[in-house]
Amino acid sequence: MAEFSGSLLREKFSIHDPESEMHEQGQSVVALSNRLVVDLHSSNGKYEEKFIVRAHNMHGCVRMCARIFHTFHEGGPIMSRHIAFDWPAAWDSLVNDYEHAYNPQRWIAVYHKGRIIFESGSRHGLLDVIEQCDARNEDQYDMSVALAEDAFKQAGKTVTINYDSNVALVVTFEHGEGRCGIILRGPDRTTTFTFTAEGRREKTLSIPQCLAASAAYLEGIQLAFLIGMNNEKMRLNIIKRFSKEEKQTREAKKRLSRLAAEITNLESVYDVHYRPERPEFAVLIIEAEKLGQKILEPPRDDEDDEEDRDEDDGEDGEDKKDKKNKAKPSVFHHGSS
Repeated sequence: MAEFSGSLLREKFSIHDPESEMHEQGQSVVALSNRLVVDLHSSNGKYEEKFIVRAHNMHGCVRMCARIFHTFHEGGPIMSRHIAFDWPAAWDSLVNDYEHAYNPQRWIAVYHKGRIIFESGSRHGLLDVIEQCDARNEDQYDMSVALAEDAFKQAGKTVTINYDSNVALVVTFEHGEGRCGIILRGPDRTTTFTFTAEGRREKTLSIPQCLAASAAYLEGIQLAFLIGMNNEKMRLNIIKRFSKEEKQTREAKKRLSRLAAEITNLESVYDVHYRPERPEFAVLIIEAEKLGQKILEPPRDDEDDEEDRDEDDGEDGEDKKDKKNKAKPSVFHHGSS
């Protein structure tokens, strides 16, 4: 079995431009990203390649890394192929129906030696500058922010960049065994667990499949939180029947079932052990519902009356309701997940 190790970082770059209006208002431009380095070595030691994957969400980042690993070990080095690897097709196959419907802001970028070799969706341009600086500085990533500030200065723009990151996933595969540690920081607590997987005599451990299972957990835990919170919002009548949010909750439950099946498939093929215990999505949904009971408030009666009046007003009433909903701040702000 090939060997592989890596860490998924959740990153936040805050850009302070003293000449901007946002700076005068005490605000900064924020660039969010998830980043994983894919350092690849062939089993015979003859070939090696390195890619950086950045993405809007964690599970998309990990799934693309799994696909890169698979095609490298099945078909050899990616960058020197006579027939180019089909990056758009690979990415499209990884974006599920739920993602297509409810995550229009998704994006991904793959870098090789600081150069973008595949991109989809819109991201902040600072991320490209960071990768260029990292490649020029011989992969001393900690120095990339300072180098990026220098690059802006040479371009006539003096900015300060604050960097914050935390680890969301750590994976290590060696000697026929895989170890995946998942760390998710929620609004009320941090969820941490590890699973190890070993191949059986008739089945060698698949690193891409283990990475895909890690992605399933990353996505599933977030979906369980969304479902639990939305269940409570529907109970409080914050989310209305037949609304887009209600439909999204139903589709999220279907997606969660498919993710659970993917994880079960891994457990049926390999020897999988958890520490401290196997996370159960149903339990996570209940925990999110309990959190919702603590922090959510039912709409006021006058708000309900106003919505009823708006519905009776026809198109003009719908416009008013849309404006009111847009002006009403959400309890949770969705950034790079």
